Amino acid sequence: MTEKEYLPHKAINVFIERDYLENVLNRILEDIQKLPKEEQIVFTNLFRKYVSVLGFRNPLRAPLGLQVNAYVSAFEKKDEVIPFTLTTWTQLNLDFAEKVRDWLEAEGWEDLTFTRTFEESEGFAPDWPEDLSFDQIEDKFKQANPDMDFARDDLVLMVLWITGCLPKEQSDL
Repeated sequence: MTEKEYLPHKAINVFIERDYLENVLNRILEDIQKLPKEEQIVFTNLFRKYVSVLGFRNPLRAPLGLQVNAYVSAFEKKDEVIPFTLTTWTQLNLDFAEKVRDWLEAEGWEDLTFTRTFEESEGFAPDWPEDLSFDQIEDKFKQANPDMDFARDDLVLMVLWITGCLPKEQSDL
């Protein structure tokens, strides 16, 4: 029996522009108080564990700009940061996530989830359909949800996260 091969979590950075990543992480830090208290505590503990801001024992006490810069650096370099970050982002955008998940199910995708944890030997599966582009995803999602207003980058990131898959051709780091 062969073990399933995974790409490291940080392989998702190939598909995320830095400005967009900064925007997502900034929104998470600004909106974290909208989550239930238990989820805020989990996020805070993991953030403090993996993100460090020079000159601050508690990175959450640093100015927001410094927090975002440190968070971006941790997201790009540490596999452990991606699951708790994207799980939190999904929870903060739950209505959109549910619409994306429902659409993916209708498209025949399986093993969809909003929540992932860091496991040493796991990450993203390189099981992306070879003939499926992000443009096609956007077009199909628009057709299925014609009245919905959404950002393409949000849709792509949500699809990558919920499916747990990355395209092969661009993901060999």
